[in-house]
Amino acid sequence: MSERVIKGIVLKSFDFQDFDKIVTIYSDKFGKMSFIALGVNKPTSKNMYSLNSFSFSEFEIFKSRSVYSLSKLKTGRLLESNLGLTKIYNNYLFASIISTIMLQEQHFIGKNYTIYKMLEKSINNIANNKNPFSNLVWFIFYILKFLGGEWDLSKCYVCNQKNRIYRRFDFSNYGLVCANCFDPSKEEKQSVEFIDYLMNLQKNTFNSIFHEKMNVAYEIILLRVLLTYLKDEIGIFSKSIDELLAKEIYREKEFVEYTYNVLTN
Repeated sequence: MSERVIKGIVLKSFDFQDFDKIVTIYSDKFGKMSFIALGVNKPTSKNMYSLNSFSFSEFEIFKSRSVYSLSKLKTGRLLESNLGLTKIYNNYLFASIISTIMLQEQHFIGKNYTIYKMLEKSINNIANNKNPFSNLVWFIFYILKFLGGEWDLSKCYVCNQKNRIYRRFDFSNYGLVCANCFDPSKEEKQSVEFIDYLMNLQKNTFNSIFHEKMNVAYEIILLRVLLTYLKDEIGIFSKSIDELLAKEIYREKEFVEYTYNVLTN
């Protein structure tokens, strides 16, 4: 094993034997990885605070040379506790959904500094209650690119033509419908502002979207579509996702009515 110093966000940890933990982080140098923290559950351990869920820490580890064996923690230094997540339950739920995505997907095993910075920024903003709902929506939307499931909002999904006038976003096919393919006898035209909002998301990046004007009403709609997409198309499941989808606004009848009122008025 070689000794390395890395930074990372703790995604999950669980007790192992009497005093040890197995910890999974997303790191700046190796992407998603796990290591064993020996003796960390002892009252005298100086490493325990660096291993709390969602904390941002610097770790000195003995890096395993094989992906099939665990690295070993030497020391951990807490940089940011993100304890604000324990004060507002919804924010904790948002962070848990982000953690679920990172834990379940094999795409995140290799190093990707862009993903690392997205994760760090979103968790930190949610913990500090800085537009937490928007941060969750933006993180999921932009992480789709790295999951191989990015939506193409640059063209009509029906005719594949670009630079068209679009009439609606199809929630079942996750694409825009142009004026030529739109059927007014079967479909409701959606607001131009909503279509522009979606196209603006595609034009931006996770970092640049923070400079754009937010629209919470549109984000409420988009989040349900994104979570459904994660479950049905990507195959990501968790209690935290189900709990959020169980909220009143996302129940089928209420969501259909809310969406209709927001997008067609």
